[in-house]
Amino acid sequence: MSSSVTLAQSSDTGNGAVRKPISRKRIEANRRNALRSTGPRTAEGKRTASHNAIKHGLLAREVVIKAGDGEENLQEFDELLERLWEDYCPVGVVEEMLVQKIATCWWRLARVLRAENGRLHVQVAREG
Repeated sequence: MSSSVTLAQSSDTGNGAVRKPISRKRIEANRRNALRSTGPRTAEGKRTASHNAIKHGLLAREVVIKAGDGEENLQEFDELLERLWEDYCPVGVVEEMLVQKIATCWWRLARVLRAENGRLHVQVAREG
């Protein structure tokens, strides 16, 4: 088999675009490059890299963002959770998990709305 033989058929991505097939040569080059990747080495580099995925906080592991530009108030989240706990009076583990899930989803939805609002303000300021 030559190194230019494709491993995957071209496929439709669902939006009308067709993905190019990936060649064995490209896959091997990607694997060689991955072996050279060492990631950040300094404490500062590691700290910086740990925030790479936090742009909007939608996929943050922690519910409440405690650092950076999008820092949130843990006490506000705790108060929300307490109010939901009082309203729903969960009985058993499943209901307790559901109340926690409601609080988490509400908190993240509020974050989305803040991010959207901030983005719109920035866009209006640029155009104005």
